[in-house]
Amino acid sequence: MGEIEQYLGIMLAIYAVRAFFGFANYWIVFEKMFDFPKRKWKNINGIWIIFYVICTLLYRPVCNYGPRILILIMVALYFFRIVPFLWSKYGWNPSFVIIVIFYTNVIEGIAQTIRFTFANNINIGGYLNLEADIAITIAEILACCVLLSLIILKRVNLVKIYFTKLTNMEYMILLLTNVSYGVLETAIFNSSMVNDAMRKLSIITFLCLMVLITHIIMVREENTSMNNMIGNLKEPMEQITASYIEMNEKNTELRRFRHDTKNLLLVLRSLIAEEKYEQAAEYIDKMQETMDSTKSKTFDTGNFIADALLESKVKTAAQSNITMTVEGCIPASKVEDVDLVILISNLLDNAIEATRQVKEDRRIEIQSILKKNIWILSVKNSCMNEVVIRENRIETTKDNKESHGFGLANIERVTKKYDGNLQLSCENKMFTAQTILMLIA
Repeated sequence: MGEIEQYLGIMLAIYAVRAFFGFANYWIVFEKMFDFPKRKWKNINGIWIIFYVICTLLYRPVCNYGPRILILIMVALYFFRIVPFLWSKYGWNPSFVIIVIFYTNVIEGIAQTIRFTFANNINIGGYLNLEADIAITIAEILACCVLLSLIILKRVNLVKIYFTKLTNMEYMILLLTNVSYGVLETAIFNSSMVNDAMRKLSIITFLCLMVLITHIIMVREENTSMNNMIGNLKEPMEQITASYIEMNEKNTELRRFRHDTKNLLLVLRSLIAEEKYEQAAEYIDKMQETMDSTKSKTFDTGNFIADALLESKVKTAAQSNITMTVEGCIPASKVEDVDLVILISNLLDNAIEATRQVKEDRRIEIQSILKKNIWILSVKNSCMNEVVIRENRIETTKDNKESHGFGLANIERVTKKYDGNLQLSCENKMFTAQTILMLIA
């Protein structure tokens, strides 16, 4: 017990540093580098952070002085200690386990190279694996510095990169490659038959491997934006397809109804001739119901794709007791269909999501104005609180910011493509997103 007390303070100090920088690295990677959907902060997130810290602090004391069964349990908890927090913060995703194993292995590979390169038999009595702990701590600090540098470079618009989401198989291949090289490097440095030149070549090879892995897992902002755009288009295109099928069915029913109009009028004339006015009135009501049910289009803006999207969104809004009104025409040409879908779907999704939070007066007002080569699309929605906007950016509570902010980057990208802009405003709890596009003559 005296041995444990003697080295416990050093172990806890080293692993406290590791807990801080290790968690910081995962937070930067998942919060700033990946684009996983983020959930609202919950109290259980704090509990999982405490779990992460406790597992980190207990790891070395248990592994050095604990019984075998407890060591096995501790190792399992240690390697997956961040996963519960990630699931709580970013949603259930089994691939997080593979991602965590992969990034942990990368850090350990860097640490091993640091240990072989710089460590000089650092030992403190009964503190087993001191060299490895110090090397991993240095590796995690270096990783944090690199990640923070990338964040700073992104903010000053010098570098705009993200981490791509590889498949589980791709992560496994990179993991096995890194592990295999780690085993080879260990054999090289522990062999008395290998000279210093080979050891230096081993280090250079490892650095090249890290560059290759970095090149694989990092993508530029343009590629990420393209992937997001494709993902955002999937649901609207499904809605357009469904609306087209529905309208086609209604058109078929309407053609059948018109075909039978002559016979229907003969029956109606007969009822009136026989002075069966109540039955005639009921017959007219049924005819009116049939006409309403076969009405082919709810909206007629002059653009079929816009009409289909609007019809789909108005149904979605109605499910939350939101009234949606549309006024004006939407250009049938001069705006690419993909851009039109991105613009309308994102604007309306934002508006619907924000309006759902309002208890009363749930409404969305859409106005489209065409003036020669200028198209102005304005979407107004009632909101729960006043939204503060500075420099055309939303600054308000987290809930409202997420509701209004989702997809604004996509909207701005489309407006800039047409030499236009996006203008945000809020007055009397009515939020307005107005886009202006310059159409080619």
